[in-house]
Amino acid sequence: MKFYFFVFALSIFNTIYAQQNATIFSENKSNGATLYAVNKGFCPSTVVLDLNLNNMVFSMGEQKVFVIPAGSEKMLLGDIGPADPKKRFSFSYKYQSVIGDATLKGYDTAYIYDLPFAKGQKFKLTQGYNGKQTHQNQNALDFTMAEHNLVVAARDGIVMKVVDNNSESCPNETCLKFNNVITIYHSDGTFADYAHIQYNGSKVRPGDKVQKGQVIAYSGNTGWSSGPHLHFAVFFLQNNHPTSIETRFRIGDGKQVTMLTEKEFYSKDY
Repeated sequence: MKFYFFVFALSIFNTIYAQQNATIFSENKSNGATLYAVNKGFCPSTVVLDLNLNNMVFSMGEQKVFVIPAGSEKMLLGDIGPADPKKRFSFSYKYQSVIGDATLKGYDTAYIYDLPFAKGQKFKLTQGYNGKQTHQNQNALDFTMAEHNLVVAARDGIVMKVVDNNSESCPNETCLKFNNVITIYHSDGTFADYAHIQYNGSKVRPGDKVQKGQVIAYSGNTGWSSGPHLHFAVFFLQNNHPTSIETRFRIGDGKQVTMLTEKEFYSKDY
């Protein structure tokens, strides 16, 4: 019996994280094929498999969603073979790939973050959650911070993305493309963005494991910015759509925990 094999791979690319998405490939067998997944990124990715089977069966039955661990080079998804070898059979497949574990239903809402700047420093929160300037419907924070201040990780994680090759800035959205940013992946599936960092100001690179309090960059004034500051936001990805979330921080000597309030000054003595 002649074996007909067709493949069409469809990936949904997020403009920031496309390079982290997993891919699927197949290897032919005498009577079918085996499907594998590859994830060269630094955090899990999720693939949704869409099989079109003609007189064929998939060893994983009706399973369509697979979480591919970071660094996977050849993860077995399953085998495809004929239901009745005496009859004509064929198959094709396509898939969607999104960064992160799409099966997660939530994140660690109890986690307490450290302030994203060095011990002994004090800065004003000029724009808070859902701020009227540029944070409408966004849970993000802006700390007024002169250039070349130390930016530190607010939480342990793995560096996903580093952009620090831009030097331009302006106070409108046209300069969004010039944002220098570091994105870090956390163990509960959330991500944090540290934006507007200095030109060539990153102290880390993609794939680095960072600890809370570790210096990751120098602050700057790049991208969509009306003055030097640090933009910090934590978000959770569901179906490749980022949703920014509110976070609580240790302030002062570290014993007090609070949600930060716009226009207030916050010090870090821990």
